[in-house]
Amino acid sequence: MTPGDFILKLLFLAQTGVGVVGNTFLLSAYAPTSCTGHAPRPTHLILTHAAVANFLVLLSKGIPHMMVIWGMTPILGNTGCKLVYYIHRVARGLSLCTTCLLSNFQAITISPRAGGWVGPKDRSWKKISFSCVLCWIFNLLINTFIPIHIEGLQQNHNSTKVRDYGLCSSRNSQTSTPKYTFLMTLADVVFLGLMAWASAYMALLLYRHQQRVKHIHSSSNTHRFSPETKATQTILLIASNFILFYLISSFLTIYNTVFFKSRPWLQHMTTFLAACYPTVSPLILMLRDPRAPNCCS
Repeated sequence: MTPGDFILKLLFLAQTGVGVVGNTFLLSAYAPTSCTGHAPRPTHLILTHAAVANFLVLLSKGIPHMMVIWGMTPILGNTGCKLVYYIHRVARGLSLCTTCLLSNFQAITISPRAGGWVGPKDRSWKKISFSCVLCWIFNLLINTFIPIHIEGLQQNHNSTKVRDYGLCSSRNSQTSTPKYTFLMTLADVVFLGLMAWASAYMALLLYRHQQRVKHIHSSSNTHRFSPETKATQTILLIASNFILFYLISSFLTIYNTVFFKSRPWLQHMTTFLAACYPTVSPLILMLRDPRAPNCCS
């Protein structure tokens, strides 16, 4: 075993462990339970769905790939491959959808009540549950083609149209694959665009707010930032991290697809980056809000 292989094993092990513990914290802190006598806050409901999506990403992609790194290759077979890759694609899309929903909801929440924002504010609070369910339905439906193309590893094949993913393989169709790829790429671009717009809007509002209050407050740091401002900064940081990891991971995936590369280091890097956001986002919330509510508080 080379030092590089040992470091890679430790990185995947640490990433999976931290991700599972962090998302367990999110679920215990924000998930609505029967011991609460009131409905959960909208942001807590969105974070609950985000934690579930993060868990599914780690379970369907991070943990199986970590087993491969450590030499414990799971034998999934055709059915197992179809199920694992379908869950991963749904969880990946759900993570994108919930993060987009979280950033846009916060952007609407902190927007001034003047200028026609009263109606959207009231509707956004009432439609959060429906929006979360809609994210699930959308991603469950748009990824239905995944099981058609994914299959178990082919031990002997000469076709250049079969792609090896380490655990599973897929056959590329010249007719259906481009259509599905375009459809999924279009959906991702729309969600990323909405997320980027909300992030830019929140950053602009925070900048204007800071310019207004810097002449009012004293030079002391006491009560410098309101809870709403801190929450907005946290969500802005989460959205920025998602966009960063998503773009880098997508670039490596496109490179691997276009040039049809199957180099092990490229597959490991793509998988590691794909699981970075589910690992980092709970840490951001814990560091920014160490007093997160308990489920029965």
